[in-house]
Amino acid sequence: MTLFGLVAEGPSDHAVLENILIGLFEDDISDEITPLQPIRDATNEDEIKKFGGWYKVFEYCRSQDFRDAFQRIRYFVVQIDTDVSEQVHFDVKQTNEEGRKLLPEELVEKVIDKFKLSIIEAFGQEFFDKIISRIVFAISVDEIECWLLPLYYTDKIKEAINNCDYRLHQKAGKFEKNYNDYDKVSKDYRKNKVLMKVYKSNPSLKIFIESVLEKKITP
Repeated sequence: MTLFGLVAEGPSDHAVLENILIGLFEDDISDEITPLQPIRDATNEDEIKKFGGWYKVFEYCRSQDFRDAFQRIRYFVVQIDTDVSEQVHFDVKQTNEEGRKLLPEELVEKVIDKFKLSIIEAFGQEFFDKIISRIVFAISVDEIECWLLPLYYTDKIKEAINNCDYRLHQKAGKFEKNYNDYDKVSKDYRKNKVLMKVYKSNPSLKIFIESVLEKKITP
């Protein structure tokens, strides 16, 4: 069985997740990571619109393809950004009942609960109970670019959870929203020492990293 299957918004997210996983295991496990959603060759804008995006992440996690993939994938990494969590069909509010903006940890928990409920509704409680331990949620608040700021900043900006795409471009230079460019800007996460030194700077990255470590996964 393949060690990790990636369910994400787009190929650029795949690149970041792959580099983080390689860094975590201090080994090149590239052959043990396979993209499930979207398809890897969906790299032009029209194809990404067709096969990628946050809605497609939820859709895939309710599909027969998702269910069948448990026969060949040991662990699933399910990634989604929270920047549009209040849109219809996502429906996760970013404030509590009193109007207070949720902390990153609280927002991550709500989004994970949304996924869990969605899987239960699609396949039932029995299936969910069997497979939930094999899913690691990568909920990036508010976009995965925020996870990359600790690689480029040493001041408070490394903890930022807004305007991250702009902030990243300020330091990383010109790059496009595609697999190859995001592989380059996140490549230092392949180094275990770098990853372990900086990951706690970003709250939602910290949650993801520690969720993987808690499972004591061995390649």
